[in-house]
Amino acid sequence: MNGAPPTGVDVDLMSPDVAATHAVYTSLLGRGSTNGAFGFGNGSLRFHGDGAAGHRVSFGVDNLADAQRLTKRRGLDPDEPVGVTDRIDLPLWPDADIPRLDHLVFTAPTRDHALALFGATLDLDFRLDRHIGGDTRQLFFRAADLVVEVVVGADPAHGPTCRLWGLAWSAPDIAVTHDRLISVGMAISEIRIGQKPGTRLFTVRDRALATRTVVIGPT
Repeated sequence: MNGAPPTGVDVDLMSPDVAATHAVYTSLLGRGSTNGAFGFGNGSLRFHGDGAAGHRVSFGVDNLADAQRLTKRRGLDPDEPVGVTDRIDLPLWPDADIPRLDHLVFTAPTRDHALALFGATLDLDFRLDRHIGGDTRQLFFRAADLVVEVVVGADPAHGPTCRLWGLAWSAPDIAVTHDRLISVGMAISEIRIGQKPGTRLFTVRDRALATRTVVIGPT
């Protein structure tokens, strides 16, 4: 912050069965965890049990104390499921078929709320505002090589805060990843054309993932 964009992301998912969630991500990512957390090229993934706070996403910063002071001055609501954390160790997985996250998807109560939170407060780079029908819009932000998509207006009963809606994992060769996940018995959709030109994706259907999950790659 202070002109330096966030680097890396720590995703902390709430799960009613942490052991099952850990097991399914071991299968999805094709590798084990370290101290219960999975590292990937642009962040880390961990889990906490039911009854605690919901999903939480923290963006990595160089100086945590300064960033926390600044976001507090900017009015960051402690109830928001997003915040900042120390610079995250970003392990490289050159041989992994899912080496990193492609993007995060949030929902937000209003466009102004999303702009204030992700742009003005967290310093993410605001790239695109797209109307997708009715009162629904997609806003896109960028933090280093990670895209943050925020959907506004999709839920008229939305509460006062943003919510993490889903994760999109990056696969350089989507057919290879698709075949691997079929071989380990994971419930997945067929590969289909993505909304973004030049992409294909498939959905992973397992409640233990604790959030909506897709895998996306180039055509």
